[in-house]
Amino acid sequence: MIEIQNINFPKDCTIINHDFYNYDPLESFNKTNSLKYLNEDLLQCSFPKDDVIIDLGWYGDMASNKGEFRIYIILNENWEIPFNIIYSKSVEETTILLLKILDYYTRKITDVNNEI
Repeated sequence: MIEIQNINFPKDCTIINHDFYNYDPLESFNKTNSLKYLNEDLLQCSFPKDDVIIDLGWYGDMASNKGEFRIYIILNENWEIPFNIIYSKSVEETTILLLKILDYYTRKITDVNNEI
C-alpha cells in the first residue's frame, strides 16, 4: 500500500512541503504511480536558526524509470550553489539519509544551545 512517509520531524524544523510517499520505482516500477508520486518537489523543510533548507525531489525520466532521488542541502538560501547534494535510487535509502540529515541539524542546534 502506498502511503506518505512517516517522518518524525524535529521540533526545531519547519515543514514547508511533505509529499514524500513510500512508492519506490526501484522495487516496483509503475508508470502511473511514478507520475502520481514522483516529482522534484517531494519534501522541503528548514531549520530557520541555521538558515538551512532541506529539499528532496525525484529527477529523471518517468517512462524509462531512469532517475534518482536527490536531497539538496541549501545554506543561506543559496540555491545556485547547494552546500551538498545527496543522490539515492531507493526510497528506503533516501528516507534513512533524510532522517540522518534532520538528526544532524537538530543536534547541531542543540549542541550550540547547550554551550551557551
